[in-house]
Amino acid sequence: MRSTFTLRAAIPLAVVTLVALLAILRAFSFDEVPAILARGMQPATFPQLVAGLTVALALIAFLQDLRHPPAPQTALPRIYYLTLILMALFAALLVLNLFLVALIAVTLGAALMWGERRPLMLIIMALAPLAAIVLFDMVFEVRFPRSPLMNLYYQWS
Repeated sequence: MRSTFTLRAAIPLAVVTLVALLAILRAFSFDEVPAILARGMQPATFPQLVAGLTVALALIAFLQDLRHPPAPQTALPRIYYLTLILMALFAALLVLNLFLVALIAVTLGAALMWGERRPLMLIIMALAPLAAIVLFDMVFEVRFPRSPLMNLYYQWS
């Protein structure tokens, strides 16, 4: 029974690792920006960092499941499907070029759906996407896609 669980738990880790490795390999094909134009990270660096972080988090989840196997479930909970709908809303808002609105909506929506009700935490979660954008802009010098709210930010900064 334990070996069956270990194999079943290793499959998502293997899939995530394979996809992340493909993303890292693909990032090596990005053109290098000439030094005179380089601003912040090179184009390949950020996707490689995200892919590496994804593998690390998948490994942590795998090890967590090995230590404390989850109870078997017959059906996925309702919150799972609501979260999928929230992710679809995120994609739709991105298509509409509403990047910052999408980040805030998903952050707040997920918090509310998963039961967060403390006003201070909800305010912090509403401001977290903006703080992340400022961090990436100021520290890593990564520019995000233009959208109405992002244009306001870039005009202000």
